[in-house]
Amino acid sequence: MRTFDLEKRQWSIYWGSSTTGTLDSVPVVGGFEGNRGEFYAEDRDSGRPIRVLYLWTILDHDHARWEQAFSYDNQSWETNRRADFSRSDPSKLCEHGRPKR
Repeated sequence: MRTFDLEKRQWSIYWGSSTTGTLDSVPVVGGFEGNRGEFYAEDRDSGRPIRVLYLWTILDHDHARWEQAFSYDNQSWETNRRADFSRSDPSKLCEHGRPKR
């Protein structure tokens, strides 16, 4: 679930747990400046405290990149996931505004 704090001009992203059926209590918080979005959270990796970064980069009108990185020392980052996105052509993938089946 995503919420936007108008006063802080900041997004909060809450992830749902398939194990508990509840939203995580700590959101990933951040926002966009230009073509770059940075979102941070405190989490745990096998019980070890970590800082998490989700980085969105808008590459052009039709392409974006998402990356996840962990920091165990709050200074250096280890990118451990990356996904590239391409805008689809709705005229090829949709009928009447809905995905083709």
